[in-house]
Amino acid sequence: MSIPPTVLGWSRGLASLSPGVVPCRGLRPDEWAETHRRCQEFVERWGMQAHAAGWDTVSLFGVSPDLGTIRGDFCGALMPFTRDVSEVTSEWIRIGSGRKGRHEPVKMPGMIPIWETKR
Repeated sequence: MSIPPTVLGWSRGLASLSPGVVPCRGLRPDEWAETHRRCQEFVERWGMQAHAAGWDTVSLFGVSPDLGTIRGDFCGALMPFTRDVSEVTSEWIRIGSGRKGRHEPVKMPGMIPIWETKR
């Protein structure tokens, strides 16, 4: 089974970031290190399923180009990401004991993947 270009892009985008360098506003260094690790694990474990369920890059990894993760309505479902994923469907991603990232979040104009931020 070949890996879809979308999933490869997620993996490459995350690999371009250092867990020791916070890429945008709104994340503490420890929170970013954990988010980075968990996002990479998400792509490895759930990436194919998320892609098949219709999740896109911004819905998962999107942030505000200016505010980073400061505004929750400018964040993809995995930004920030500090708990385990237990389920991925076309409608939600269950994180921790109940938080769900909706598949159809309000996408604010200009949201970008976190790896496209310029600090």
